[in-house]
Amino acid sequence: MNRNPVIPFILILLLGVGLIFFMSAHGANKEEEKEGGGGAKTEKFDAATFAKDNCTSCHGQNLEGGMGPKLAGSSKDAGEMKKIIRNGKGSMPAHDEATISNKDLDTLVKYLKEEAK
Repeated sequence: MNRNPVIPFILILLLGVGLIFFMSAHGANKEEEKEGGGGAKTEKFDAATFAKDNCTSCHGQNLEGGMGPKLAGSSKDAGEMKKIIRNGKGSMPAHDEATISNKDLDTLVKYLKEEAK
């Protein structure tokens, strides 16, 4: 009986591709190691950078409004802004504590109300 040599090749190929996907997914879920401090967070939160990276695509380059409403100098009170940022509203996505801590959320809202004008 002659065995087909292509079948083991295909099985090894599929196993390799599956292993690559598994390792990629596993690596994506790991938190990047930070230098020093045993992995402790050493960076100070920068509200301007967070806003630039997460808000300007919808709320305008200077947070003056765009697809989303104006954030710079917003007339909304701080509590309402925190609630919207944390829970989302309409097409605004929610930002959980893994994205921004409560302390950093306070800093961001203060920045938006006072300094981003």
